[in-house]
Amino acid sequence: MSLTSYLAAPPRDLKKIIRWGREGVNRQEDGSSFASRARLGFGVAENGQLHPLNRRARISIYAAVFLAFLDNFVLLPVIAPRAAELGGGSVGVGAAVAAYSFANLIFNLLGGFLADRFGRRRIVVWALVASPLAIGSYAWADSIGWFLTARLFHGATGGVLATSLLAMLGDASPVGARGQVLGQAGAIIGLTALLGPVAMAVIIMAAGLPGVFLGLAAILALGLIPVVPCLPDTLKASPKIRLGQGWGKLLAEPEIRTALIAIFGLEAAVGIVAGFLRTVVTGRELGPVAVTTQSGLLFSLFGAVAIAVMLSPWAGRVDRQGPRGPCMAGLLSVGAALALLGSGQGSLAWVAMLFYGAGYGLIFPAAAGTIAIATG
Repeated sequence: MSLTSYLAAPPRDLKKIIRWGREGVNRQEDGSSFASRARLGFGVAENGQLHPLNRRARISIYAAVFLAFLDNFVLLPVIAPRAAELGGGSVGVGAAVAAYSFANLIFNLLGGFLADRFGRRRIVVWALVASPLAIGSYAWADSIGWFLTARLFHGATGGVLATSLLAMLGDASPVGARGQVLGQAGAIIGLTALLGPVAMAVIIMAAGLPGVFLGLAAILALGLIPVVPCLPDTLKASPKIRLGQGWGKLLAEPEIRTALIAIFGLEAAVGIVAGFLRTVVTGRELGPVAVTTQSGLLFSLFGAVAIAVMLSPWAGRVDRQGPRGPCMAGLLSVGAALALLGSGQGSLAWVAMLFYGAGYGLIFPAAAGTIAIATG
């Protein structure tokens, strides 16, 4: 379940612990662990019972995660230069970065409700199909105004997709290992950060900056063909769910508050890095294409570090100890990255992205795992 469906569930259902999978079937949960205190369930709901996903369904969810986040890391190095190219100036560049986050925030909240109300699979598929259309709209934006409109459209589809897809992944995560599973999903997201800028550079060399948008839209559309038919429905529609139901009760949970603060800090850092990194790199007097390529390499470094951290044992700590330690360490690392970027020295940007990748790798599995645990 995602947040709204968890809060609507009767207390007796929240006390059931469902175990399955290689690690869960024969293992007694540690009563002192954060995961077991939260009373988890997972799998596909069917006639009141939960059943494990098959291997093909799990792979399709991970593939959908890759497709869902690839656009972010292909486009992050491109958005600021494209906005400047359209005459946006400093204000226009900032607005272009912020427009996506603004729409994403609103539709993150709406996406969780839709995934509970209409079922996981339906909303994930709708959002996946809308994503290439949103990205393709950038290519036809010939003014800063239309570019901002495209950013809002993209942010809306991304907000619904990320929330519903991570809810699906949380449903399919084994008891006591949700931080670890979401860390693996985070590593896939890190892989998009590693490969995305490389794909961006190849497309720019072949078709120029506007070609990145159409090329990425085509890649995503083709990727959907084998993925969509295999996606499972991990939670059926719940017509009685209401928007905003039980949010006050949710925010009373200290682990949830910790996760939300960490997510807020991480997302704020994403916006700052996306907008400010171009300024740091531009200070080295490189050409427009070189600036975009250099930014892409920096994001690839970030992705490599994030992958390493999210595949490490740190990702599973949330299941045993809760989110506070990893989230605090991650926020300190992200803060160090922003301080280094703020110095304005281009050579420190590489060190900054090391810290940024480490912070992302610590926060993502801890915060996402906490939400999945609390809403299981």
